[in-house]
Amino acid sequence: MRSTIAAALLCACACVAQGGELMASAAKRSITPDLKSGRPVYMAGFGTGRAATGVHDELWVRCVALSTGEKPLAICAADSIGLLWEDVQKIRAGVPQATVIVAATHVHEGPDTMGLWGPKQGVSGIDEEYNALLVARAVEAIKDCISTLRPATAMLAGVTPKDVDGYFDDSRPPVVHDPQILALAVNDMRRERIATLVNWTNHPETLGSKNTLITADWPAGLTARLEGLEGGLVVYVNGAVGGMQSPLGAKVMDPVTKQLAPAETFRFAEAVGEYVAEHAHAALHEAPAVTVDTITYREKLVQIPVANAGFLMAAQAGLFKGRQSMEGGKTSAPVGYLRLSGQGAPQLEVALIPGEMYPELSVGGVVKDAGADFPDAAVERPMKSLLTAKYKMLFGLANDEIGYIIPKVQWDEKAPFTFGASKRWYGEVNSVGPEAAPMIAQAVEELVKAGGKP
Repeated sequence: MRSTIAAALLCACACVAQGGELMASAAKRSITPDLKSGRPVYMAGFGTGRAATGVHDELWVRCVALSTGEKPLAICAADSIGLLWEDVQKIRAGVPQATVIVAATHVHEGPDTMGLWGPKQGVSGIDEEYNALLVARAVEAIKDCISTLRPATAMLAGVTPKDVDGYFDDSRPPVVHDPQILALAVNDMRRERIATLVNWTNHPETLGSKNTLITADWPAGLTARLEGLEGGLVVYVNGAVGGMQSPLGAKVMDPVTKQLAPAETFRFAEAVGEYVAEHAHAALHEAPAVTVDTITYREKLVQIPVANAGFLMAAQAGLFKGRQSMEGGKTSAPVGYLRLSGQGAPQLEVALIPGEMYPELSVGGVVKDAGADFPDAAVERPMKSLLTAKYKMLFGLANDEIGYIIPKVQWDEKAPFTFGASKRWYGEVNSVGPEAAPMIAQAVEELVKAGGKP
């Protein structure tokens, strides 16, 4: 039986390995900051000056490793606002014996790992010791996975609940969601669960801007509930969260009280996570085993022009602490493609996106408006339409975080504004620029086509 892990196109990390059966393992490490260190921990995701006052629940880096040959693939998810490419490279350098993917859940109640949410405007919130801790703990978890790989079987499942749209809001027209809940489960030869990888699309920001307690937000409810139902370790990877896909403003029913969960409370967060867990559990209950004998990973480093003056000034002011130089007005971002195949047929395909992609770019639904800045721009092909496997995932904030990735034809900084808006939309404020979407879409298409059939 042929088995291959192929990695990297036009980028580092190339590897080809020959081997046999599917092997898997999982591990996690705490990345909760030490609030007793005497240094303030600035929380990321809303505004500046929000220092943590306590810990509600721990933050984690969770990893699942898969192998069909000599060099395993590790997929890690960190409870973090985002990891920049430079820190991801440090993690990869610590585990050269593996092909490594690192995604951030994009939680808004963890430390500032990017530098944009410090004590005040223009002052970085990065604590180098914390970022170094996160890197080290990720390396530890991956090495743990590699050392405990064992024969495994896989299952794939997906479900789109009828009421899922009620669990997130979209604050920008057109209202488009990528609502499917997807799961990859791996069991050992005793049929005991090793890990479940869950992919869904929603901002972990249910507690709102006033919360000052460290928390993994709704993914904490997901992992706790699904681990209780299925066993093993749950790894949650977010999807196309731009637009933005958020539980803020949503009406969430608490399955315990049968009433609406109070907004911006920890019970609200738990209810969202438990909802996802219950549906993933039900879908996996009906899922048959699938054959996985080939793992293919390819990656391309894309040079994207930075049109955002605020980002350029942040780089010049050192807010990223050397992680984003943006020299020459460009930023380098990795775009990836992952495929799990069995007996020559793709079982699962994944597009890996280095930021917060609008769901229109994942599943379609772009709407043109004459008020946009580039009304004649070509509409990018939806990422998932490029994939042919039955199960299609999109990993957002994968290996980098460049901000919002907006369909070029919907880009809108100049009046008149689209859809009758009185001011420019929020997304453009936190995007590198209008060329990100077409360049990333083109890169994904090239990566999908590069290897032909598995």
